[in-house]
Amino acid sequence: MSILSDLQAVAAKLTLQDNRPVCAQCGKGRLVVVSERPHPNFGALGMVEQTMQCNNTACGKVTID
Repeated sequence: MSILSDLQAVAAKLTLQDNRPVCAQCGKGRLVVVSERPHPNFGALGMVEQTMQCNNTACGKVTID
């Protein structure tokens, strides 16, 4: 791989991390997807239910969306 493609790959990863939602509980951490499954009621329509956890070590709250 070239240096340019390596830099583009790193930039893409950083951009994805910046777009993560902020934790509603502490307001400091970012939510990380822990698991994902089809939605219990609307899974047949392609909707998913995500379990996310705050990456702030002082918080660590779990959110289901």
